[in-house]
Amino acid sequence: MMKSMMDLLSGGKLSLENCIFLMVTLLPSMVSYALPFGFVTATLLTLGEMSANREFIALKSSGIGPLKIFSSILFLAGCGTLLSLMVNFHYAPLAISRVKTKIQNIIREEPLRFVTPQQFIRDFPGYIIFVQSLDHGQLNDFHLWKIDDQEKVDSYIHAKCGTLSYDEQKQALTLTLSEGTAEKALSEGKDAPLVSFRELSYDLSMENIFKSMQTRKKIRHMTLSEMLVLRRQSIREGDFRKQMELTVNIQTQCAMAFSILVLVLLALPLAVKWNRRGTSLNVAIALLICIIYYFLMMILSSLAERPRLHPELIVWLPNILLQTLGIGMCWKLCRH
Repeated sequence: MMKSMMDLLSGGKLSLENCIFLMVTLLPSMVSYALPFGFVTATLLTLGEMSANREFIALKSSGIGPLKIFSSILFLAGCGTLLSLMVNFHYAPLAISRVKTKIQNIIREEPLRFVTPQQFIRDFPGYIIFVQSLDHGQLNDFHLWKIDDQEKVDSYIHAKCGTLSYDEQKQALTLTLSEGTAEKALSEGKDAPLVSFRELSYDLSMENIFKSMQTRKKIRHMTLSEMLVLRRQSIREGDFRKQMELTVNIQTQCAMAFSILVLVLLALPLAVKWNRRGTSLNVAIALLICIIYYFLMMILSSLAERPRLHPELIVWLPNILLQTLGIGMCWKLCRH
């Protein structure tokens, strides 16, 4: 996240204020990764310290067994799971939508931020723009290529100078160009007529720009209600591949949320058994556990294109394996 924001900031496309706003807005989308690591780290640090200080022996001699101690931690992990479910299916997709809306507003309010001199600009879908220099809002030696659906040049405009502004009535970015030429590509074998102009007004449709942002919306960035609507539509249309992709994504988001409970259940006996007081070691162990879990999830999620293997069920395999291991270790610990 920092890298992408810094690239936009260093390129002059975002102000520092907008960059900070977008970073804060995107924070909910990181919760599904931060919560499991945070819970596992806290569990290892707390119980490792208690075990190193022989507090478990003192509590057991007072009639308080490990199960009672673990129950409060598991309750908090369950609350974290519910929070992660809400974030994965609602707040994280909304955060990503807010970021796209903010970027759209930046394009409207400060379109010149997306114009970098001496670079081919492809931020506006359907167009390629090149500007030799930018002087107090004036575009010098301006070039514009309009690209069709087949990625071929449909028309070309060159102007000595021009300005770029947003027209609220037209809902478009308006280019006001001076002293230039324009030509439109024709079929092969025909010469394109060259038209000179002293002043030309050209509109870059914002609908085309914003439509490209919306059509690129990934399934994993949709809310639960959006995915269910799209799934019902894919069922009606008989699009089994899309239906399976949506089902796998829903199950994956659920499994990721329940990973908090699963990983904490595994961390409980490990913290007591290893009897480690060091912060760095416990953080490293928590990171290793989470990396192993996410690695397994990443591999199994790639099976979405193989419906015969029932990937919507396979994505739960890491949870089942680690939960079984954790329950077995907790049972053994409580028994002894």
